[in-house]
Amino acid sequence: MIAIIEYDAGNLTSVERALKNLGLECAITKDPEVVERADRVIFPGVGAAGSAMESIKRNGMDKALKNTLDSGKPLLGICIGTQIIMSSSVENTTDCLGFIKGKTVMFPKKMEAEEGGFLKIPHMGWNSVIPKSGVVHPVLKGIKEEDEFYFVHSYFPEPENSFDVLAETEYGVRFASVVGRGNLIATQFHPEKSGNPGLRFLKNFAEWDPKKIENDDRAENDFVPNENAVSNFVASNKYVNTLSRRIIPCLDVREGRTTKGIKFKNNVDIGDPVEMAKLYYETGADEIVFYDITASHEKRNIMIDVVRRVAETIFIPFSVGGGIRTKEDMRDVLLAGAEKVSVNSAAVKNPGIISEGAKAFGNQCVVLGMDVKYVGEKQGIPSGYEIVINGGRTYMDIDALEWAKQGEDLGAGEICLNSIDADGTRDGYELNLTKMISENVSIPVIASGGAGKPIHLRDVLKDAKADAALIASMVHYGDYTMGGIKDYLDAEGVKVRKTW
Repeated sequence: MIAIIEYDAGNLTSVERALKNLGLECAITKDPEVVERADRVIFPGVGAAGSAMESIKRNGMDKALKNTLDSGKPLLGICIGTQIIMSSSVENTTDCLGFIKGKTVMFPKKMEAEEGGFLKIPHMGWNSVIPKSGVVHPVLKGIKEEDEFYFVHSYFPEPENSFDVLAETEYGVRFASVVGRGNLIATQFHPEKSGNPGLRFLKNFAEWDPKKIENDDRAENDFVPNENAVSNFVASNKYVNTLSRRIIPCLDVREGRTTKGIKFKNNVDIGDPVEMAKLYYETGADEIVFYDITASHEKRNIMIDVVRRVAETIFIPFSVGGGIRTKEDMRDVLLAGAEKVSVNSAAVKNPGIISEGAKAFGNQCVVLGMDVKYVGEKQGIPSGYEIVINGGRTYMDIDALEWAKQGEDLGAGEICLNSIDADGTRDGYELNLTKMISENVSIPVIASGGAGKPIHLRDVLKDAKADAALIASMVHYGDYTMGGIKDYLDAEGVKVRKTW
């Protein structure tokens, strides 16, 4: 049995569903005794180092993890689980478990990109994982050069000993994306959200016998200093953005059904959201976004049942928005299986919800949704773009550019930027709006509203510098396929994920 550690945050359900999909017995638990009886242990998920360490110490899980390590049983850390196995983390200035000597550090700021601007932080999306030369760890076997894995993080491990680095990834700096020693292995990416390559990784972990590592002639106490320390970073070069651009189907949901309208009006029913998400997952979507489009207006609770059903069906990231008003709402969505939560109307009314969510779950989990309408330059709206909430019903006299900057300062890890003027028109994205926001924040920006042809995605990803593009009508109605869109973008020089 594989024990999945619960620590009051994180996408535990996604890990559980992935393991069960592989036919593996597993259980989510807060009980240290269950952890110590388990055959294997996974510390998964998302969150912030400080709150994660507080939770596991409060429950006595730190001792259970140490006993697991000492027993020789396989132990896997995922994302925040990678942070807590290090000696310390600069996030929240946290002392961690120290299973691997070294610290967790933040990506350098102001890494200038070759294409202009700077590399966005968090490092969010699909990227390659390159095993270190010399030995391929059994859990990494079968990973192909073209395989990509899903990352969403601002911090990464920096072991003191380079022998503890098992694989690396390039994003401005070359950082350790897989670390390990003995019966311990930890990943900065999310295997449970990385499609078939991620499922293969989890299957390898379930079959791994730490006593049988072949062709590894490293001595237990061998030490080679890690020369890739971020402290050696000098911001004097321009860097290639190695992330694949994300193509994200958006499913607007009303009363449990997918719906689509034009400029937030005249919505019609177009299908079951779970079945549609499954189709897009199987045909190459990089992520899925769900919006309960009337939850804020009608004060309904979030669609937890839909979230759980989706988490059982797809193994790529998905985010959920609509009706999320409190930190508890965020926790419910994340524990049901979502990777991220999107706050829109509630954040405008109570900006503190952004900071609360970022502190509890990490800024990479908090998406600031922005519904924006062009109103022309006027007093209080110098950019000419105004924030509108409650499904396009309420104008807020808030400038879109200023709100985007404030949202980033409060702790949002990503912006989903929706143009009400372009929404559902299929005439192309609002390029001026997208470029303005993307060039003035350092977090990723998802363009939304107006996609009708593949060329529209090329324009917004290349010219308007969006990090990802939401699509809806062009795939909902069968005019284009995910594969066809990606083939076009690849031919146009836009880096996209091509295997899944």
